[in-house]
Amino acid sequence: MSDEDQDRQEQRAQRPFGGFQFEIDPERIEQTLQKLRERVNESFVAGRYTKVRLSYRGKAIGPDIPLAVFLAGEGVAFWLISPLAALLVNLGAKAILDVEFVHEADELVQEGLQLYLEGESEAAEKKYREALDRRPDDPSALYNLGTLLRVSGRKDEALQVLRKAAMGPEGHPDVKRAAEAVEKLMTPKKTL
Repeated sequence: MSDEDQDRQEQRAQRPFGGFQFEIDPERIEQTLQKLRERVNESFVAGRYTKVRLSYRGKAIGPDIPLAVFLAGEGVAFWLISPLAALLVNLGAKAILDVEFVHEADELVQEGLQLYLEGESEAAEKKYREALDRRPDDPSALYNLGTLLRVSGRKDEALQVLRKAAMGPEGHPDVKRAAEAVEKLMTPKKTL
């Protein structure tokens, strides 16, 4: 496996949201993008996904598209006249796009993280809990909430939340971090 393939695989494992890869044929762009729209529609589960993000070689190739717009077809039309179409035509070969679904919970976790970094712990906790209302087993929301609880001195509650985060999907970076945090919380501190 090349370094580039390994990097892409690691990026996919770190995604807090669902998605898939899609091959674009530059000789049949319109038909291929129509198939992409159909695949997004098939993959969409009645969740709280709000946006679709298209990436090429790990980099977003435009703004996130509201899911309703994408499924209605305007997203496909937008991409047909966008830099994506020009990029694919210029490549002259098939390309693989990463299609990601951005979940409402992911956006709330990011807002919470920003609030936490700004020192707004109460507001951050509220955002993490809102994210968990949307997706109760979200490893990122659980890990960030558990970390906030630990830092604010609520060790028992933090341990409970971090244990739940540690049971998330294998390969998710916050699951690993949560397991490490649980281990640290469970290890008795040495006194000198």
